[in-house]
Amino acid sequence: MARLESAYTQINERLGALEQRLATEVGGVRVEIADLRKQISTQFYWLLTLILGSILIPLIRDFAQ
Repeated sequence: MARLESAYTQINERLGALEQRLATEVGGVRVEIADLRKQISTQFYWLLTLILGSILIPLIRDFAQ
């Protein structure tokens, strides 16, 4: 029984360490995904501004004449 308890304790410690490492990596991936979302959002708004500007500037110029 003592051997089994020792083995279970060792397995529990190893699984705990593995869980901590996995949680750390998942946290890092979440941070990277959040950063990518911000970059994509920023690029999307710049692209949208350029597209709308290229449409609206000629229209405004035509109406001003």
